[in-house]
Amino acid sequence: MRLSGSILRGASALLLCALHSTTAAPVYTAEFIALGCPNSTSAIATATQQYDALEDFATLLYLKKEAPTAFGTYVATHLINHAASVPGDGAALALQTVGPLVSISAFVIEQLFVGQDRAVTYFKATTPMGVVAAIDMFRMSGTCLVEHWVIQNPVTNSTNPHPYF
Repeated sequence: MRLSGSILRGASALLLCALHSTTAAPVYTAEFIALGCPNSTSAIATATQQYDALEDFATLLYLKKEAPTAFGTYVATHLINHAASVPGDGAALALQTVGPLVSISAFVIEQLFVGQDRAVTYFKATTPMGVVAAIDMFRMSGTCLVEHWVIQNPVTNSTNPHPYF
């Protein structure tokens, strides 16, 4: 059987591609690098990968109370922080402020949400100062948490039949 020249060229091209293909090098964005995202995170991620990262972060932080591990695994060194309780930017400062409170509080994660590079945890925190309904919102670069906002509301008596949770 005789093959035409175009079929042979096409087959040769496919063979060369197969022989020379390698695993692609990781892709990094300028922000991912500039903000110091941990090596354990990925600069490019699907919504499912981002959700998995948020779920693991929330489990480590709130349920296992492993704040240094959670921050070291998922939070950018130069985290942009909008939380009024944290006196500035950076993962170290956030961990220094939040870590002690996490260790003496009990948490129930009510909801997690990820979409359009934003991630939200909605949780109940029982602290020495009382019970709080809180939302942590993050902006993500891939699976790295790069920016943070928090909203907290003390849980009080309410006439609403299903307040807070």
